[in-house]
Amino acid sequence: MTNEVTSYSSLLLIVLTATIVPLVVKKIKILAVPIVVGEIIAGIIIGKSGLNLIHGNISLDFLADFGFAFLMFLSGLEIDLKFLSIKKVNCQNQWYRTPLVLSSLLFLGTLMLAFCLVYVMGLFGVVSNKVIMTLILSTTSLGVVVPTLKEKKLLGTEYGQTILFSALVADFATMFLITLFVSWYSSNNSLHMLLISFIFFAFYIFYKIGHKIMKMKIIDELADGTSQIKVRIAFVLILAFVSLAQILGVEMILGAFLAGVIVSSLNERGTSQIYLKLDAIGYGFFISIFFIRVGTNFDIQTVLSNPESIYLLPAILIAAYLVKFVPALIFRLNYSWRETLAGGALLSSRLSLIIAASSIGVRLGLLSDEINGVVILVAIITCTISPLLFNFLFHAQTK
Repeated sequence: MTNEVTSYSSLLLIVLTATIVPLVVKKIKILAVPIVVGEIIAGIIIGKSGLNLIHGNISLDFLADFGFAFLMFLSGLEIDLKFLSIKKVNCQNQWYRTPLVLSSLLFLGTLMLAFCLVYVMGLFGVVSNKVIMTLILSTTSLGVVVPTLKEKKLLGTEYGQTILFSALVADFATMFLITLFVSWYSSNNSLHMLLISFIFFAFYIFYKIGHKIMKMKIIDELADGTSQIKVRIAFVLILAFVSLAQILGVEMILGAFLAGVIVSSLNERGTSQIYLKLDAIGYGFFISIFFIRVGTNFDIQTVLSNPESIYLLPAILIAAYLVKFVPALIFRLNYSWRETLAGGALLSSRLSLIIAASSIGVRLGLLSDEINGVVILVAIITCTISPLLFNFLFHAQTK
């Protein structure tokens, strides 16, 4: 019974914190602090690095994990597939200037530059496994990019979709490559690597079935009121794909994201209320718990007390920004210098995937605990600074 009380007390404090943060952030006039950043900082204050008021338990961890899955689901929900087929950009008929192509070229540039920087680090004995560290540096954070773009009301624009696709390609590709690398490194089992592709087959099947179901008249009749059938279907898809990803040994970010893409493709963005309802559920409860828990779980003293952090932290932090800012210069084909640099700044944010990838590296014995701690701190720093830098650059652009 004691555990039950502790569980609800910690949850109450987190939800109360999540309620206060937007009010405080709104009052800050000097810096346009994103809500996500405010939640992480608030988590640090009440967590291990601060007042230590939050005590972890299975229920709280589950809510935070599901919040992350829901965030990835909403990221997929924000994908407007019509932008995949844009042919005219800035009044010119050039296929290589579409959001999807720019995003893909940016990721390839990130991957190559990251490997070069990691190779240099290897010469100085900073990293032992170049592959895992290259993938770690190549990540970005959909979890930071989507809320930041949403606050600026940019998700429905070509510019916003270009940044969103860039974050998506980076997270999707690095997650998939990490999954393949782990499968190869730990078991060298080609059958297991082949099974990973099954989730895409499931995506196609669920999409086809969903397309037929959504045409049924009864679905529209039960869309509102106490039935909320479309919301229930959305939750079925989230849990189905997250469960499938878990069974196949894939990070849940892929499963949750694909579920969001299915829901997005089956509903009209301009007329359906499903987007508002799912946003309210996600950002109003589950997602805020996830971000605050990121802050509460971080122990800054463990990292700062390590002498190696003196040179590891700035080295990895500089590399984390270089591998995004330099390739992001390709945005200059379509956008102004301010928009280009703002996009590079936002894409430099890291959070959950970089932390998960680093943990995998430690588990496989490919990364030291010292580097893992520094990577976590880099994630905290970038996901705090990058949205602020984006807001500053983009705000200056719109003046």
